[in-house]
Amino acid sequence: MIKKNFYIFSLMGLLLMTASCDQVKKTFSKVIEEENIQNSRIPLARVNDKVLYDTELKNLFTDRMSRKDSINIRDRYINTWVRKVITLERAASQVNVEKLDLDRRLEEYKFQLIMHEYEREYITSHLDTIVTDEQVKSYYLQNSEDFILKTNIVRGSFLRYPNSAPELKKVKDWVKSKKVKDKEKLRSSAFAYADFVHLEDSVWLDLDELLFGTPFMNSQSEVTNLLKRDKLWEASDESNTYIYKIDDYKIVDQTPPLQFVSKQVKNVILGKRKLKLRSELESQLYDEATKNNEYEIFVSEE
Repeated sequence: MIKKNFYIFSLMGLLLMTASCDQVKKTFSKVIEEENIQNSRIPLARVNDKVLYDTELKNLFTDRMSRKDSINIRDRYINTWVRKVITLERAASQVNVEKLDLDRRLEEYKFQLIMHEYEREYITSHLDTIVTDEQVKSYYLQNSEDFILKTNIVRGSFLRYPNSAPELKKVKDWVKSKKVKDKEKLRSSAFAYADFVHLEDSVWLDLDELLFGTPFMNSQSEVTNLLKRDKLWEASDESNTYIYKIDDYKIVDQTPPLQFVSKQVKNVILGKRKLKLRSELESQLYDEATKNNEYEIFVSEE
């Protein structure tokens, strides 16, 4: 009987060894590979017992990078790593780690990262990114008070000529003229000699951006008074002559025209759609879990 059992167990052992042979080989190969990688690593920096190896930087580089760029990236990473480890070790020696409740915080942070990625993928695959002009207009009309101007805006013609440009005296007359012939002369002159040209008088622009670096730069109150007083601005510095014709303007705290904020309105609409999808996802997951009895609450309602 004992002899019979011995043969049975021996046969079972042989079968198990044969069945798991491939798995053992794979595991052994993986261990050898990891050991080879460990042994071939090159240390790049050390802070006490912490060592930075070259294998940790491999994902930073691409085939298109030059040797100089690769070295710069490597050096920046090493310096950043050294500073972080030094700071962390000093902080760890000065802070009562037990009071930080690290496990709970790390678990919460892990949850937030996972949920953020899951929500991002869900929103990317479900978001309707088409926002029509009619939808933009409708939302703007219903919520125009949400788009109050933080800066002055203008529309008109704006030119900067080198002081050496020919016919500068005529340019001012052409800018003021409504004749088609004069407008053509202005356009020809502007594109031939001006350093900065904006003749699309239906487009609204940020006035602060237009005034930056020009002799027109003044206090906000002076600029507002100038807008109300003059339609044609002209000034020169040692290099350039600036000719600005203001056709219309809106000042700080006024409601901007739709054209100026249309992109902003579109982004707000898309943002609200994302929030709605995020809320729908949460409700959907909760409803499915409730239906499938995937959770229990052990506190009874009072």
